[in-house]
Amino acid sequence: MNERDAPPVEAQPFMEVYSWRLIRTPAGSLHLVTLRDLTEERGTVRVTSAITAVDEQARIVTTSSGRQYALMGPAEERDFERDLLQGGAVRLGLGDAVDVSVFAWGQLDID
Repeated sequence: MNERDAPPVEAQPFMEVYSWRLIRTPAGSLHLVTLRDLTEERGTVRVTSAITAVDEQARIVTTSSGRQYALMGPAEERDFERDLLQGGAVRLGLGDAVDVSVFAWGQLDID
């Protein structure tokens, strides 16, 4: 698993996210955990900064860094990918966070 910092927001202000879960920390902040560049040997897990805004109709979340993430589909449900996302969150210090992905997706306007 490759865990690295994201590029500067100016270099990557917007991302389409296909493999994700949403977690809530004990302090109440929400963060996306995303999986990118998945191969049989590796993948990149990224935990975003805290979410500050949600455009429910467009399914776009904005984080405190200013980066926007377009959720291209429901939260990740495949076991292997979910395990990678959960393990990445734990390794990045968010092992005590609660997964709220299903609830959050249900709140979005998916017409």
